[in-house]
Amino acid sequence: MGLRYSSVNQPAQSPVYLGFPASSPAGKSILAGREVAADFPREWFEFIHPEDPKHYITVDLTWLESTWSCRFGTSECHGIDESLPVAGCCIHGAYLSDEKDRDDLYNAVAEMPAQFWQLRPAGVDPYIEAADPTALEPWLEWDEGEEEPSLKTTRVDGACIFANRADAETGPGCALHQWAVAEGRSVIGSKPEVCWQVPFSREDEWEERSDGEEILRTTIGEYDRRQWGGGGEDFDWWCTGDSNCHSGSGGTPVWKSMKDELSALIGDAAYRVVEKHCSARATLPAFAKAAHPASRDQASNL
Repeated sequence: MGLRYSSVNQPAQSPVYLGFPASSPAGKSILAGREVAADFPREWFEFIHPEDPKHYITVDLTWLESTWSCRFGTSECHGIDESLPVAGCCIHGAYLSDEKDRDDLYNAVAEMPAQFWQLRPAGVDPYIEAADPTALEPWLEWDEGEEEPSLKTTRVDGACIFANRADAETGPGCALHQWAVAEGRSVIGSKPEVCWQVPFSREDEWEERSDGEEILRTTIGEYDRRQWGGGGEDFDWWCTGDSNCHSGSGGTPVWKSMKDELSALIGDAAYRVVEKHCSARATLPAFAKAAHPASRDQASNL
């Protein structure tokens, strides 16, 4: 007589908390194994800014020690909208943070050769020649949001005007980024601030210490789906949780590969503190760290 297994005797499976509704694009992507669930153990490192005793900095070591890298312009980038994967995360256009951000973008456009920019408007050259400060740049538009109007890069055919498509002379990807890399320029100042900061998140908050002193706390972490706000769960895919966007052991950690961006966010002196701490931790065995679950080494053990 064959053995019969009763479901009553089977161990109960622990429910997996997705961090998003299972019916949302985020939940579906996680359930399909395209990215890891949103919540997992992380290690944090807090220190006082070397140049300001009332400025505390907290960094997400799990993110900084991960070996993530941007795959925009490659087959490994699926895009946040599956109907236009070639545009990566550039579907909505980039919101400018301030006048300096606007000026930096103007200067980049003025210097960037036309060959790098597939969707370059015909009005760019006449606009720059006219030098009329009252006219809106042909690559920008006003977004009449609920709170107040904001300047952002305009969209063409469903994505940012600077997002080159597959048939571009320089290939798919950000025109500004491609130009900066080709010319050996820093991407900082060569493209909008929000673009070079992602996938870092930075939050600044004034708080009262237990002794009554007011301090500034800067928190640097992973720009995951939630950092985009409520709309993050509507992305069909997001890269920081995809193991295909992380290298395995031996890959370059984010704190090294994005040194310039991290330094710009917290300052050179503070970066050196992070560098010293992470360099020392590099000798620790893997089991002693809260590794990012999307790293290829971790994903292979799931």
